[in-house]
Amino acid sequence: MMRSIFRGVIGFGLVAIPIQVYKAMESDHIDIHWLHRVCHNRIRYQKYCPVCDVVVEPDDLVKGVELPDGRTVVLPPDENPEPEADERSITILAFPRLADVDPVYYETAYWLKPAPGGTKPYALLVEALRQEERVALAEMRLRARRSLAVVRAYNERTLMLHRMYYPEHLRAEGQEFGPTAVELSEKERQLARTLIQVMAEPFRPERYPNEERARKLALIESLTPAAVKPSGVVANNQDVIDLMERLKASVSQIQAEREVQ
Repeated sequence: MMRSIFRGVIGFGLVAIPIQVYKAMESDHIDIHWLHRVCHNRIRYQKYCPVCDVVVEPDDLVKGVELPDGRTVVLPPDENPEPEADERSITILAFPRLADVDPVYYETAYWLKPAPGGTKPYALLVEALRQEERVALAEMRLRARRSLAVVRAYNERTLMLHRMYYPEHLRAEGQEFGPTAVELSEKERQLARTLIQVMAEPFRPERYPNEERARKLALIESLTPAAVKPSGVVANNQDVIDLMERLKASVSQIQAEREVQ
């Protein structure tokens, strides 16, 4: 069963859309551990200081950063208080077209589910994004972390959020890896285009399952001794009569800000 990782609010102009956030993807990683050959128990790793030749206790651990010249900077203890509810929010900044957002910036995907009181404005945002063929560029606040995000209509009824990398995360030198001058004949160009056209088809990811994971699971199952297998809120809409007024006020506010600019 999916569990919400946090509850927050989408700021859509002056409209607040309460939502619940769920991770959209689950890892297919299979944890394989080092075991003691004799007893098959997991190996434990200790925090060891090779300079002092001692095992370091938790109370003696501090966080730090190693500089390029080899020096280290010790960071102070994290004194950030537990975030309040209003710090877990998604604030919409602009509405670009999906084609204008380079996929290289996508990091993690999340499902957005309307919380009680958010059904109508949630549905309105889905429909508006679909009709305008745009996505929402937003700032996502989760605890002390801020990140860019894109909110888009995944289908005709559901919103999805993609947490994004910041531009400075991109290792820009990779943009120069391609050759600058290569002589290509017209026949080579035509054959390349023909090959692409022959292999062109709609995107169907279900046709490409993770065969390596299936192979590992089959191996694990074949080595597992037989065992007994374990047996396997109605949301109430908040009064949103003032939704139209908030939308009108949002439009007026943004138009006024752009006139000033």
